[in-house]
Amino acid sequence: MQTAVNYQEMSAVDALWTLYRQQSKRVRDTFRSRIAQDEISGLYARTETEARALTLQRGRDIKAGRTKLIPHDEVMQEMEQMLATYAD
Repeated sequence: MQTAVNYQEMSAVDALWTLYRQQSKRVRDTFRSRIAQDEISGLYARTETEARALTLQRGRDIKAGRTKLIPHDEVMQEMEQMLATYAD
C-alpha cells in the first residue's frame, strides 16, 4: 500500500507558530510571559553618552559600507506583517 505524501517547505517560524496556536490559552499565556520576562532580563540600559557614541559609530559604519541599510519599503512590509499577527 502506498500513500501519497505532500511535504511542503515550512520555515521554523511557521512550524513554531503552528505549534503555539495548537496550545491552550493557559499555555500560550504562560509562554508569552516567559518570553517577555526573558526579553526584560536581557535589556541593557545605556547612558546618554553610550547611546550617542553608539549612534555615531553606526553612522560611521553606514558611511564606510560596513553596515547594510534595509530599504524603507521592506521595513514597512515587515512591520505590517508583524502588526497583522497581533490582530489574531
